[in-house]
Amino acid sequence: MEISKTAGLIIGILGVLLGIAGLATYLARPNMVVLSTTLSILGAVHLIVFFMTHFEILKEVSHQRSTQMGTNAILMVIIFVAIVSIINFIIAQHEVRFDLSGTETYTLSSQTLSVLKGLKEDVKISGFFKEEGSNKLGVAKDLFENYSHQSAKVKYEIIDPDKKPAVAKQYGITAYDTVVLESKGQSFTLKNLSEQELTSAMIRLGRTTKKQFYFLEGHGEHAIDDQDKTGYSYIKEALEKQGFAVKKLMLLSEKAVPADAAVVVMGGPENPYALEEQAVIDEYLSRGGKLFALLDPLTKNNLDGFFAKWGVILEKDIVVDPSSALGPAVPIIAPNGYLEHTITDKFNLATFYSLARSVAFDVKSANKFRFDSFLQTGPNSWGTTRIGNGEVSIDPVLDKKGPIVIGGVFSDRDRTPPAGTDAGASDSKMQLVVIGDADFATNALALSAGNGDLFQNVVSFLVQEHDLISIRPKESQIGTLLLSKEQQAAIFYLSILILPIGTLCLGLFISRKRRYL
Repeated sequence: MEISKTAGLIIGILGVLLGIAGLATYLARPNMVVLSTTLSILGAVHLIVFFMTHFEILKEVSHQRSTQMGTNAILMVIIFVAIVSIINFIIAQHEVRFDLSGTETYTLSSQTLSVLKGLKEDVKISGFFKEEGSNKLGVAKDLFENYSHQSAKVKYEIIDPDKKPAVAKQYGITAYDTVVLESKGQSFTLKNLSEQELTSAMIRLGRTTKKQFYFLEGHGEHAIDDQDKTGYSYIKEALEKQGFAVKKLMLLSEKAVPADAAVVVMGGPENPYALEEQAVIDEYLSRGGKLFALLDPLTKNNLDGFFAKWGVILEKDIVVDPSSALGPAVPIIAPNGYLEHTITDKFNLATFYSLARSVAFDVKSANKFRFDSFLQTGPNSWGTTRIGNGEVSIDPVLDKKGPIVIGGVFSDRDRTPPAGTDAGASDSKMQLVVIGDADFATNALALSAGNGDLFQNVVSFLVQEHDLISIRPKESQIGTLLLSKEQQAAIFYLSILILPIGTLCLGLFISRKRRYL
């Protein structure tokens, strides 16, 4: 079907107007994607029709050297550029991605997609990575881009702490490869970036209620409002950044653990607990409470007998390690030295403990409780009771040779945990985490190595934060291409013979034709 020049011109003008209308709609109302896309497609179609109907004119004009750069040629170039621009604009509005990796490495899980679809508030992701020499920067960018592509409510920014130290200080960043999420005035900090951790943080930010953490006081415990080096103010601030509420609790005045307590923390008591207070803690644990007890050696808190009822043996020793770079009384646990447990899963930071005691399990309680250790000092450590005049000595005959357990989880055996979870993972089960040192979480030490992170891992375990979602990490695979003899022969003849010879013949043909032009 032939189209007259007048009709073709009208179609061309309509194409330009429709293209401009599509762009204007997108700029004025970005949310009206369907309308702007429809107008842009109609504009592109009209311009393509105009281009095709006037192509012969361009061809005729182009053969005349005097008019090669004439008005028609310039107009056709402009129309062609307009068509390409409109098509590019349409593609930009409807980005399509393909994950060609065999293990779907760059595809977000269905759980993450569900969370992103349900976001009601904007989420800002700030990634603090060194721009040069960081092998994690590329992975982080890909992950952030995936999240922002799936939800317009997710925005991200990469910040180099070296180039913007003021911004890093504002966020309290002390290490590279740290990620901060912000939403509705709340923030959440990640030091081990993965899809599971990032999605879990978004779930926490989206909560309308906060889980309550209570720190016991009145017996010389480390105070959460004490900003001195022996206080726990850093831990309090860190927990609040994770979206938890932190409060004090004095049992003598309250006479009960509040019903909304998600976790109760006993942070290094120095003095005895009254029998009434012990009864309150007993009742709390009996109804499935979660208690995190940090218990220093050489104290007079009279809790050894109390914890014995729950299968806990608090040894009257000091753990020393002559090979420790921080001194024999400060044993260090290296990243590869943790025992297998959810608390230390993928935990790759060293921790150290000043004047720690060993923790053991009373096997007579095995029918009621279960013990899972997760902190254990190195083979060069010792558990010694030979303490005098402020000095610690080791007797290879009388003292216990390392490794020495200084932290573990005591839990009920009354209920069977769900399949695939750790002992005591059921929310209705009693869980008691005991670490034989309270100083490692003080302001002076919590910022060092992984001490503060370990504390947060423990409380996250107790409130079941590790089970918010279940996203299996993608494992990279090396693919092997297997070809038959026929396929190998076809590739050989095509790449070595046919394509080179064909290209040579085509070049000779074009060269010969040009001689006669």
